[in-house]
Amino acid sequence: MSTKELLQYCLEKKGVFIDYTFGNDYITIKTKSAKSEKSRIFAEFYTLNGKEIFTFSTDVDTALTLRLEYPESITRGWHCPPTQAKYKSTAIIADIPDELLKNLADTSYARAIDKLK
Repeated sequence: MSTKELLQYCLEKKGVFIDYTFGNDYITIKTKSAKSEKSRIFAEFYTLNGKEIFTFSTDVDTALTLRLEYPESITRGWHCPPTQAKYKSTAIIADIPDELLKNLADTSYARAIDKLK
């Protein structure tokens, strides 16, 4: 799956929009609360060391499992402070199977929606 395809997959979800929270070369995908103006990031896309990167959120156990299963391709959230790093992970898009990428996007979206409630 290409970065463009994964980005499009994320944008098909209800109530999402693109933002450039961290600058023009760093795409953040946010979901907005249906009841307020609050929003929450659930996916981030950028280039790091020449590789297309996707940052997402899961529960702590899933994050640790993914990092053990894909040690060269999924690491703790690249830019995240320690309190977020246990939930946020950074993946090299080209190294991860398509279905897993979609699952990670879905999980991250669901977590963002839950936090907006």
